[in-house]
Amino acid sequence: MLNAILDFDKSLFLAINNGWANPFNDVLFAALTLLGSDYAMIPITGIFLYVVDKQNFRRNFILLLSALLAGGILVHLLKEIIDRPRPLSDMAELIKEGKVHINVIFEPLNIVSFPSGHSQTIFTAATVLGYTYRKYIWIFFLIAFLSGISRIYVGAHYPLDVLGGGIMGIIVSIAAIFTFKIKGWIVYDSKAKGVF
Repeated sequence: MLNAILDFDKSLFLAINNGWANPFNDVLFAALTLLGSDYAMIPITGIFLYVVDKQNFRRNFILLLSALLAGGILVHLLKEIIDRPRPLSDMAELIKEGKVHINVIFEPLNIVSFPSGHSQTIFTAATVLGYTYRKYIWIFFLIAFLSGISRIYVGAHYPLDVLGGGIMGIIVSIAAIFTFKIKGWIVYDSKAKGVF
């Protein structure tokens, strides 16, 4: 059963990574992958939170940073424990034999694949922002979904890595939100009630 799931995971990876490859998607998914990095996500969401709701910026930004930090630590621990190789390393023999080609954008990555840290980051941001600004929740999750797909497209992760990172980002964010809520630190957008 596990082998069948992993085989499907590889097939889906190749279908997206190879099957969708074209110059337009190279640019689109490269940008979406960069969006999922901490270096891009933290300043962008910080600016968004400040512009949209200056009064509650500090508390909302601390909530986001807390969820990102907790999720990042958990991702790092799981990567070390599970130690799943990335597609380039996992299929190295097939690549050498010319049986498989992997479309790689950015630096080639070879180790500790599960779960995807970029996916955890972007889904954490989507959950926190979607909770705070319910009106735009579908936009936040659409961006997170596409950013997750970008990790497959750029050759960095298998689909299960992305799924695992996304689920982790959502769960850790919900835990952070409820912790802040219990402590009385949650502040809602006056025009958009929280969804949890």
